[in-house]
Amino acid sequence: MVNKMTYKIGVFGSAVNESAQVMLKAKQLGQALGSKQCVVITGACSGLPYVAAKSAHQCGAEIVGYSPVMNIEEQRQFTPDDDITIYKEIYFIPENFVFKHDRLVCKKYRNVMSTANCDAGVIIAGRWGTMNEFSNLFDMGKIIGVITETSGIANELPQLVNSISKETGAQVIFNNNPMHLIEQMLISLKEKSL
Repeated sequence: MVNKMTYKIGVFGSAVNESAQVMLKAKQLGQALGSKQCVVITGACSGLPYVAAKSAHQCGAEIVGYSPVMNIEEQRQFTPDDDITIYKEIYFIPENFVFKHDRLVCKKYRNVMSTANCDAGVIIAGRWGTMNEFSNLFDMGKIIGVITETSGIANELPQLVNSISKETGAQVIFNNNPMHLIEQMLISLKEKSL
């Protein structure tokens, strides 16, 4: 019997609530990830990544967060309205990190760690932080799914990918249907691992 590979898929997007239509796409993304038994990685933030993670958790997925804060108490303050019990693990900023008191630098540290520790990442809507996560994923040669028609950076990426070229081995897949996107990404991940 062949063991089924479990992939770690990052969810990167707006850390704020978006329109009802985009929030629904985030929920559908979580359901798709949960139905495929993926491990979901987020930046342990609110907004779209949390909506997707919570939905995936409800479908039985394991959720891992990479936080820009230093401990569980700070996490509760950082995301006061979120249920942090959905996370199997949360990785915090190390005590010896030289910029530990600069939240903006800590967010970029978190972005590098979360993107480095996933097999692939999904972009949904997003602002400048999501653009940073996309560029990390791209430079690391990952498979990147973009849920189109969700606003923000996700709407800009088709043109950017066509106009800015760099050979890293990254593969960018665009689709407006979260389930179809995850299915395409999993096929690409399996092909890449052969």
